[in-house]
Amino acid sequence: MKCIFFQAIFLFFMVPLLKAQSDVSGMVQDRTSRKVIDFVDVFNLTNKAQTLTNAKGEFKIKASVNDLLVFSIPGYRKDTLLLTSLGPIRRYLEKDVNLLNTVTVTSNKNIKEQYAETFNKANAVLLAPGRGLLFYPSGYFSREGKQARRFKRMLKRDVKENQIDKRFNLKTVTALLPLKQPELDAFLVMYRPTLKFVQQASADDFKFYVIDAYDKFKLLPPEKKILPPLKAEENN
Repeated sequence: MKCIFFQAIFLFFMVPLLKAQSDVSGMVQDRTSRKVIDFVDVFNLTNKAQTLTNAKGEFKIKASVNDLLVFSIPGYRKDTLLLTSLGPIRRYLEKDVNLLNTVTVTSNKNIKEQYAETFNKANAVLLAPGRGLLFYPSGYFSREGKQARRFKRMLKRDVKENQIDKRFNLKTVTALLPLKQPELDAFLVMYRPTLKFVQQASADDFKFYVIDAYDKFKLLPPEKKILPPLKAEENN
């Protein structure tokens, strides 16, 4: 009887705690450009759950109220969040200026030199001096190999995205336009220029592009001038 009694007491206190833990979803974006960030590591320090953001910057992770989430990715400052509710989350990460100043990536050649080990792990076939082409299927299909390929893709993509960010960001756009939040975020996402345009456009070309985009933006109905909100952005 005592055993049954203590089991009942245990279940009485534990069941509410188990029910309180659920899937918490959200999105991670760059604080300056407002573009979504994929491959962000989302780690729950409380229950040790871990996941990565997808190509849309979205994630889902097991969590409870008062859990501590950590968001991290190379090139950005680590961000920590104490959950005050289980509603959807939108987080903005800041680029790590100190890291960008010490690690300058200007070409694919430099990327390969700076991250040679990562690039090797991302390849299944390697050229070995005096031995020809070697195939390493175990390393290629391993968890480490998959992570290396993700990081390789991220590095190459960020070289392009950073060039766009230098010219098209909160500071440069608000210097030309009277936009305020939340419309500013929507404008940055909707009218983000291509890398080719950013590389070729003169100062006047860029100014004309931004103003012309704003003229089009003003014609949109009010509901189209803001980003689709998450269902409940309570954890900001």
